[in-house]
Amino acid sequence: MIKYLIIALFLVNGTRIAFAQKFIVSGTVRDAANGELLVGATVRDSLSQMGVQTNTYGFFSLEIPANSTSIIVSFIGYAPVYIRDFAQQKFPLDIRLTQENLLREVTVKENKNIDAPIGSLSITMDKLKSIPALLGEVDVLKALSYTPGVSTGTEGSAGLYIRGGTPDQNLILLDEVPVYNVTHLGGFFSVFNPNSLKSVDLYKGAFPARYGGRLASVIDLTMKDGNNQKFGGEVGIALLNQSLTLEGPIIKNKASFIVSGRVSTLGLSSLLQPRKTSGYGETKKYRFYDLNAKFNYQLNKTDQIYLSFYNGFDRFTNGEWSAINGRKTETAVGNNWGNTTATLRYSKVFSQKLFARFILLYSKYTSELTNNFDDNQPDTDPVRLYRNTNAGVTDVGSKVQFDYFLSNSANLKFGADLTRHTFSPFVTNSNYSGVQNNIGKEKLPATQLDFYADVNISLTPGLHFNPGLRYSLYHVNNKTFHNPEPRLGLNWSLPGSWTVKGGYAIMNQYVHLLTNNGFGFGYDAWLPSTDKVTPSGSSQLSIGFYKNIPKAGLELSVEAYTKKMTNLIDYPDGTNFTGLLADSWDDIVIKKGIGRVKGIELMLSKKTGRFNGWTSYTLSKSERKFSEINDAKWFPMKYDKRHQFTATANLDIGKKWKLSASFIYQTGHAVTLPEAAFITNNSDGPRFIYDKRNNARMPAFHRLDIGASKSLLTPRKRNAELRLGLYNAYNRNNPLYLDLKAERNRDFVPTTIAVKQVSFFPILPYIGYTLKF
Repeated sequence: MIKYLIIALFLVNGTRIAFAQKFIVSGTVRDAANGELLVGATVRDSLSQMGVQTNTYGFFSLEIPANSTSIIVSFIGYAPVYIRDFAQQKFPLDIRLTQENLLREVTVKENKNIDAPIGSLSITMDKLKSIPALLGEVDVLKALSYTPGVSTGTEGSAGLYIRGGTPDQNLILLDEVPVYNVTHLGGFFSVFNPNSLKSVDLYKGAFPARYGGRLASVIDLTMKDGNNQKFGGEVGIALLNQSLTLEGPIIKNKASFIVSGRVSTLGLSSLLQPRKTSGYGETKKYRFYDLNAKFNYQLNKTDQIYLSFYNGFDRFTNGEWSAINGRKTETAVGNNWGNTTATLRYSKVFSQKLFARFILLYSKYTSELTNNFDDNQPDTDPVRLYRNTNAGVTDVGSKVQFDYFLSNSANLKFGADLTRHTFSPFVTNSNYSGVQNNIGKEKLPATQLDFYADVNISLTPGLHFNPGLRYSLYHVNNKTFHNPEPRLGLNWSLPGSWTVKGGYAIMNQYVHLLTNNGFGFGYDAWLPSTDKVTPSGSSQLSIGFYKNIPKAGLELSVEAYTKKMTNLIDYPDGTNFTGLLADSWDDIVIKKGIGRVKGIELMLSKKTGRFNGWTSYTLSKSERKFSEINDAKWFPMKYDKRHQFTATANLDIGKKWKLSASFIYQTGHAVTLPEAAFITNNSDGPRFIYDKRNNARMPAFHRLDIGASKSLLTPRKRNAELRLGLYNAYNRNNPLYLDLKAERNRDFVPTTIAVKQVSFFPILPYIGYTLKF
């Protein structure tokens, strides 16, 4: 199909060129103050008003009539530039825009331009900090949860459930590299430092063909390039962590760097718990860090090199100790996890119409569960027992993509991705009696190869057509899976500032996430599809209507979708994969599940003026069906939340103060409660009898957060910002989980089963300070 489309495009454009004289203008658009490439800047001809937008590397190619006198380059928040002598300038043009309006008018920018696929969304980093957050920790994933079709799990969780999917069904990319675990502090906020990010794009509907490997969504994060004009940075002080960002030129106008790091304040808590010389007690230690770095070098006007790096790690230990009569014992259970990613990219402009990028990537995720016991007695040798269970995945790969600009009304993207996965599930090292070591256990390699092409065609000025095809091959354990993934998008502008969009996409997922049951810090293991656990698949059809009201600065969107999923997996009740060391995981999980999801999403946003923000509502239903669960009947997915309403608002007061508020309401998620229980007179707990999966609902969840920020100027004329706020402003006891216990009378005879709601976060004030230099 793609081959014939390409041939037709060449014929159409050849005909156009034959009947009209054209002149091609191409180049890059940057921020004049720091040299950052501007993605999505508009370049149009002043005579014909034909225009294009810059790609993810700030590059554009525009065909204009030979008699054109000027082109106009514009971007939100920047003064437009008129270029009249482009015919005399050398290819490619290097266009610099200057910021003209530093007022924060846009918090979330919906991709309403005619070319953007349905279900896509962009969030701007400079406005992200205005959204109140847990203890003032700005979080890009939390911000996405205030948009339609996106929700979090329990209170504080950073995992996203998008259009009926689970967190492992989200492909999360940081500078083109997949990140497998995106949470700090057990899920309370994400690993992405907003100080290091330039843009975040979310796709949940008609996925571009260059993305694949997950069922629910794609979250594409791009790091800043670094200021190539002058040295600067910022220091942040907050309740949970401290941060430092440095950026500047290595060679002015040609090479720059940015380094940004965070370290947890909670790591100091162990210093506040001095160990006594006798008695017993508990210790809890938690610390994390993350580090982002990026270097780029512009070899010449057509060639540029980028090197990106990320490393982050969490360590949590829960211990008990005793010191009695000279004998000292200590037991410690720990959970450690972290990611390391690296990307080397080379971009090249081959001609006025052809742009390419070549990428080498590395990603490693490690999850570790530890259990240590120390026993020191007088006059005896100390005893030290340990058990470490590790799970991880390492990716090494390469990508190549070409952007060919056939004309202003047609462009083609095509390329290939090759990734070598190495999975290391449940590797155990222990000296406990009876525990089997498998340090030398053979790793599970897998290879994935993808080819893709998609075409953006403007059939008329108001009708855009985007067909695409991705073809994936996945080889594991001498078995190869072949899957074509057709994609289709259609955007149609109607009179009265209305736009209609539609999309269809087939996706496949070749990896599966196993996690231990229970609340708390998780132990995750990623594993590949096998001949027993085949790849999961999904097909989604969506349609949307959009209305732009320029005078009021309002945008309205309504999207509806339906999605089917196949070959899903689930766990038998009570499964804990940290203990499955002798059994094969693919013999234990429940396989061949199916899913169905449908929903309607509404969003109204105001982007201009001193008062701005948005409100959204989602009505959705997500269900699962397995032959071995719930008598083979449909049951709600755990985090199926039928209703979700969110609102955010920002108000500028003068030039220094800014007030903000955010509110969220969502139906309680599904939970499995027992139908009955056996209760005995002894001290053992009740034995619960379960019948139906997800047969009840948690109480509804709702919360209001408020915040304020003040722009300051230090005595040394440096910019600073003070942030204040309240998380959970009206102290709502939102449910975290339900605790089931047997109630007993004075004679210790069990009488009833009590269901108690456990909550975690009361009203929490926060304060933060940022100094820029």
